[in-house]
Amino acid sequence: MHKSIKQTLQLTRTIENSMKSLAVVPIAIFALSLVVPVVHGQEKVENPYFSIKVPNRWAYTEYSSTGMSQLLGRGPVNEIHLTPSEFSDILLTGGDFRNAIEKLQDEDSLYAIFAQDTNYPIKNAPLESYVKYKVDKLGIQNITSQQYTTVGKEKAVRIDANESAFFGNTKIALYFFMHDNQPYQILYLANAKNNEKHLPEFEQMVKSFRFVDSPSGTKNLSENENVTDTTSR
Repeated sequence: MHKSIKQTLQLTRTIENSMKSLAVVPIAIFALSLVVPVVHGQEKVENPYFSIKVPNRWAYTEYSSTGMSQLLGRGPVNEIHLTPSEFSDILLTGGDFRNAIEKLQDEDSLYAIFAQDTNYPIKNAPLESYVKYKVDKLGIQNITSQQYTTVGKEKAVRIDANESAFFGNTKIALYFFMHDNQPYQILYLANAKNNEKHLPEFEQMVKSFRFVDSPSGTKNLSENENVTDTTSR
């Protein structure tokens, strides 16, 4: 009889320990379900020409460099400027890229741009001519890699470099590509420390890049829809 009572007590303890173990599992799963969306959350940012998915941990501003904006001081958005949220003050330069570069060098922060390039003067030029023009114009030096890739299903050239006459000594990643005979550029600037930390998120944004079907549809924009004031630039 004593043996039977002892076995019963052992069985009871085993069941209690099993219940305690099971009670931990739903808590761990619940915690993970809360964390994942916060870390990997994205926002789709779209203008009349293209869209990208921006991580929630990145801040951004939108600008226009179209012919309309140059004439009227406002026009359809065709540029997205970004930085990780901890460096968001760099975006207060009002789209003045030179001021942003100075702030980048002073504070060791990070800056990225996705843009339709309206300043390229040649129409119907091959991609390679556009790439050479931009490399010369930006004074890109110490190129470590140059290769063909795709962005938004279009043929693109990716360049990695460590120096520029315009940007100084910094980690540089550039993408150049064409769509409807219009050049586009993507730019990423960071110091070595921030480059390793944030480059994977930048690359995910590049992969998310999509063209909007009808850029000509900007002619039908309402007064305030997808239009930005450029008078402060």
